Amino acid sequence: MSSPEIYPLPKAAFVLREPVREVRRTVERKHVDCQLISYGGRKVRALDHKTLVFLSWARDHRDDLNAALWGKLYAALRQHEELPTHLEAGVFRASLDEAAQQVDDRLQALRDLEASVEHDAKGDIVLKGTQVEVHRLAALLDGEMSIEDVLRDYPSLSRDQVAFAEAYAAAHPKAGRPYPKLTAKAALAQADLSALDLDD
Repeated sequence: MSSPEIYPLPKAAFVLREPVREVRRTVERKHVDCQLISYGGRKVRALDHKTLVFLSWARDHRDDLNAALWGKLYAALRQHEELPTHLEAGVFRASLDEAAQQVDDRLQALRDLEASVEHDAKGDIVLKGTQVEVHRLAALLDGEMSIEDVLRDYPSLSRDQVAFAEAYAAAHPKAGRPYPKLTAKAALAQADLSALDLDD
């Protein structure tokens, strides 16, 4: 059964396992309909559940689709109030069951991620039970650090927590000044401090 919720493009991108820019490009080229919603104090574009399922199916069948077939299948989808089990365009039949299950699994993963974080006293999003900022961890992973490097500098965290932070930040990008891509400990380890050697 179709979910009545709609999802801002960063969340939709997480569900679809696609970069946000690719989902934006699809919307901007008017390949799918989107809605304008209030989210985080601003108006953003969002996709409904049916469209997420269609995009998930289309990603797995790119070789079978041309623009005309895409348009016919998407038009057929929009005629249904609820998510259909399949779409037809001429002799072409598209089964949506597997794509619907994939989307529902990713939506559950997104809900799990959202439940694993909380706001600290400053309003920053941190891993639940810690003071470690989610977007800071994601910036480290986006930079030069591996999960193992991050775990060395944050030994109280688990591998799952670090992976959750990266996935959460991908689904909920943070505006504003970026975080450093290295921890202070890692930056010092990489720095050439020989010029400071005062023993000579």
